[in-house]
Parts: sequence; structure tokens; C-alpha cells
Amino acid sequence: MKGYPPWFVPVLVGTLLLMFVTGMLLAPTTLVLRAEFALPWRLPGSGRVLTAALHAAGGFMLMLLVGALWSVHMRSGWRRREQRASGLVLGTLLLVLAASAVAVYYLGDEVLGMAAALIHLGAGVALAGPFGWHWLHGRRARRRAREPSAHAERRRR
Repeated sequence: MKGYPPWFVPVLVGTLLLMFVTGMLLAPTTLVLRAEFALPWRLPGSGRVLTAALHAAGGFMLMLLVGALWSVHMRSGWRRREQRASGLVLGTLLLVLAASAVAVYYLGDEVLGMAAALIHLGAGVALAGPFGWHWLHGRRARRRAREPSAHAERRRR
């Protein structure tokens, strides 16, 4: 991505992967404790605490990275009218994830806490599809932008 150091995209993708993997590892516990599902497996206590700590730290890192994306990538893409739909879906899901994460930690009401946890889980799973779409279409657009001379050469023949 233009305007970012070479390490930015690998750190962003790595953080997203960390969030997804730790979130999926914590999902059974969320469903057992919040929604009272009867599931045969969930992380044991010490693994759950470590995974939750990694998930929370990754969330803070992801918010820093999203702030960096906002300053250049999101705003310039919006002005150029590129991938607005997938970008809007991603931005909205990230806002829902951030708000529901705070709600999971701080809502004292049992029903509201359960709703926040389930919304957070659903938004986290839902993020994978639009992110993949956005990523693939962005790569295709960059590839097309780099090859205008090849297309022009084919047209001349």
C-alpha cells in the first residue's frame, strides 16, 4: 500500500490473523458462559487466560493499525471512489467489534453482556469475507494499474 512502510501490511495481516485465531479459540468459552451452550470442548483455564490476553493486546494493536489506515488508505480510497462498498462494510464491522469489545468488558447487565458478546463473535466471523473480497479486488486493481502498457500493446496489434 502506498504511503506505508514495508512492514505495515505484514503486521496488519498478522494482527488480523492473531485476532481471528484467538477469537475462534475463545468462541466456545463465550458460547458456554454467555449463551449457556453445552459444548464438549473449550480452552482450559490457563490457556484461556493467555489467549484472552493475546486477543485483548491484539485488539489494541489492531485499533492502532486501523487509525493508521484511516489517515491515508481509507480517506484516499474514498476520495478516489475505490472499493467503497467493501471498505464501508469493513469499517463498520471494525467499529462494531471495537464497541462490542468495550461492552463485553464493561456491561454489568447479564442480558446486555450476552448480546454484546454474541455481536462481537458474529462481527469477528463476518469480517473474514469482506476483508478477503477487499484484499483480492485491491490486488487486481493494482495489477491492472501496473499493466496499462501491456494492454495498449495488445490493442495496437
